[in-house]
Amino acid sequence: MNTSTEAVSSADKVDSKAHSKSGGAWTTRLGILCAMLVLAIAGIGFTQATDTGAWEYWLFVVLVYAALGLWKSVRSAKQAGQSIHKTIIRELSHWGILVGFLAALLMLERREIINRDSASYFAVMLLALTCCLAGVHIDWLLLVVGISLTLMVLAMAMLEQLSAWIIMILVACVAVAIFYFKSKRDSSAAKATK
Repeated sequence: MNTSTEAVSSADKVDSKAHSKSGGAWTTRLGILCAMLVLAIAGIGFTQATDTGAWEYWLFVVLVYAALGLWKSVRSAKQAGQSIHKTIIRELSHWGILVGFLAALLMLERREIINRDSASYFAVMLLALTCCLAGVHIDWLLLVVGISLTLMVLAMAMLEQLSAWIIMILVACVAVAIFYFKSKRDSSAAKATK
């Protein structure tokens, strides 16, 4: 087993102990998940409604997602006794790379190499990929958000307007349900180990 996997595993164990001690921790995480999904759904709506593709809004969403990821990583690192400095650098690099790719995508769109709709979909897919990677390495909550974003973009690209919104709302509800059941399972497992 490599050291990064051990560190994540160690952080998850410490984090699950902390969550089991505080009964409202999973509701906080559920609130964060819902807020992230609402920001994503609103962003897709803004993207369709504006002529500029809502680039400023998506930059705001990236900053919010990065702040939440950084907060979670620092918290887990503190609980696991790991270097906070390295955690912060890793997180800032992770999300900074996304900002760099979004800047390149914006340049392609501004030079009319790709159109606004395509650039908007690519931007959301880059955010989804970044969330999935953060979910694999940091917290599974971000993996749920990344998969949800991907499904939402696919729905918007392939379905009619009304159908797509219905699908996006259903995807968000499924993501919340997955989170709820995983949190309950983790909570039950933590109680069983006591």
